[in-house]
Amino acid sequence: VLSCSCLSDLREDDVPPCTAENKPVIESQCNVLKSDKFKACHNLVKPEDFIQICIYDMCQYDGMKSALCDIVQFYVDTCRNHGITIKWRNSTFCPLPCPPHSYYTDCISSCPSTCNDIFASSLCEKTEECTEGCECDDNYVLSNGKCVPLSNCGCRDDDNNYYSVSSLSVEQISGCET
Repeated sequence: VLSCSCLSDLREDDVPPCTAENKPVIESQCNVLKSDKFKACHNLVKPEDFIQICIYDMCQYDGMKSALCDIVQFYVDTCRNHGITIKWRNSTFCPLPCPPHSYYTDCISSCPSTCNDIFASSLCEKTEECTEGCECDDNYVLSNGKCVPLSNCGCRDDDNNYYSVSSLSVEQISGCET
């Protein structure tokens, strides 16, 4: 028979390490989770615990905005797991930086078009699940994780093997069907 005696948690870090001047500002920022933007999820996922974690983390990291954005993202992901999708990012609140020739969207294709398969997104099976991310601009597709102009894509040979432009010689390009 096993017996276990637990000691009480005497950690000093249970109280957020805030200064008197930054705590009200941080609390106000974290309380964004109580706003109407997130209201659709409040009955399923209570924001209070997330707000407390947010306050603690932001105090710990001296008001670092990425701590706020991480907690909001965690809340939104939890809501999504309960079937609620929330559009919450914008150009001023926790913007998701996108590489050149792409833009942020709250619902990207799970199979984006690439140089290797330019029709992937149109042939992709549409699912109900969405995830946010960066999508290539019109007439751009993914190639090695970057959005490139369609004209920079390579081609396929008679055996349907794909060759990137950088791997082809001038002679190969002239004989290759794009």
